Amino acid sequence: MIDVLYVTGGLGVGGTEQHLSLVLPELVRRGWRPEVALLADEGPFAGRLRDASIAVHRLAVPSPVSIPKLRGFLHLRGQARALAQRLRTAPPRLLHCFLPSSCIVGGWAASAARFKPVAMSRRSQASRPPLFFGDKWLERRALRRADLVFAHSRWVAAELQAEGVVPERIRLVPNGLVLPPLPSEVDRARARAGEGWAEEDIILLVVANLIPYKGHGDLLHGLATAANGGLSGWRLALVGDGAPSQVAALRQSATELGLGDRVSFLGRRLDVPRLLAGADIGILPSHHEGLSNALLEYMAAGLPVIATATGGNLDAVEDSKTGFLVPVGARDALGQAIARLMGDKALRQRMGAAGRAKAAADFSLDACVAGYESAYRSVLSAG
Repeated sequence: MIDVLYVTGGLGVGGTEQHLSLVLPELVRRGWRPEVALLADEGPFAGRLRDASIAVHRLAVPSPVSIPKLRGFLHLRGQARALAQRLRTAPPRLLHCFLPSSCIVGGWAASAARFKPVAMSRRSQASRPPLFFGDKWLERRALRRADLVFAHSRWVAAELQAEGVVPERIRLVPNGLVLPPLPSEVDRARARAGEGWAEEDIILLVVANLIPYKGHGDLLHGLATAANGGLSGWRLALVGDGAPSQVAALRQSATELGLGDRVSFLGRRLDVPRLLAGADIGILPSHHEGLSNALLEYMAAGLPVIATATGGNLDAVEDSKTGFLVPVGARDALGQAIARLMGDKALRQRMGAAGRAKAAADFSLDACVAGYESAYRSVLSAG
C-alpha cells in the first residue's frame, strides 16, 4: 500500500516542484512509500523522483471543453473523477495535495470517494492571481475540510486561520534545503567566465519565473532611476520562464529604460547553483510570496538579499542583517537598496554570512521532513 499519494500540478521548474523533489526522496529513505499524481505535464523533476523509486503518473485528462469560461472548471472536475476512482480502488493511507488546483481536485475526489485523511498545502498568499472565476472560494472550501493543512510561512498560516481553517489542523513546516558548500573563488571565476560577466561587474541575480506578480518590472524601473542617479558597474541576470508576451514586454521595458545592454534574460536554467556562485546580490521583488526557495538558495550560497516585505519573505530575510526588505512595489527603494549594497563590499559579505547561518539554522531539509513525518503520524494514528 502507498503511504502518501501526492497530487500536484506538474513537475516543471518551480518552487513547489523543487520542494517535492527534495522532500519525497528523503521520505523514501526514512521508510515512507510515496506516489505522485499530476494534473499537468511532467517536467525536469520527474526524473529525480523516479530515480528515488517514486512512481509518477498523470491523472486522466477529460475531453476539451469548447466554452472558455468553463474549460478550467470542467477540466478539474474530470480529473477529480479520475482521482476519486483511484482512491476507491487503490487507496493510499493519506492523500496530500499541493497548490490550489490540486487542493480543489483532491477535495472533490475525497468527498466523492468518502476518503480520509486528507492533507493540503497552501504555498502562496491569498492575494495570488485567480486561476478561474470562483477558484479561490473552492480552494478555501477544500482547505477548511482537510484533516491537515500545511503552511510554509507564518504569514500563510495566519491567512489560513483567518479563512476559517481550524487552528489545530494547521502545521507550520518551512521549506528545507541541503546546505551546499560555499562557492569557491574558482567556482566564481568559472561561472562568470561561462556567462561572460566581467570580474569588476556586480551581478544582480533574480531567480523567479517571468510572471507579473514577481515584480520584475518594478526592479527594472528601480534600476533605471538608480542608473540615472549615477549607479553603474552592475549587470542584471533574470533566470526563469514566462509567457512570450510577458518576456517580450520586459525586454521592451528594459530597452526603453536604457538598460538593454545590462539585462540578460537567461530563461529556464537547471544550473542555478553555478549561477549563484558567480553572483553578488540575490533579489526577489515579488508582490506576494508564500516562501520562496530562491531566497533560501541565495542565503545558502552566502549572498546578501533584497526582497519585498511580504509573506514568507518576512520569515526568511532579517532586515539590515541578512539583507534588505523594501515595500512592495517601491521601485525607488529597490534601486536605493541595490546602490547601498553595491557600494559596500564588507556589508555584502557580512549579510551573506548571516544569511547562510540563518538558512542552516532555520531551513534545513532534515527539520522540514521531520515536520511532515510528525504531522502525518499524528493524523494517521488518530484515524
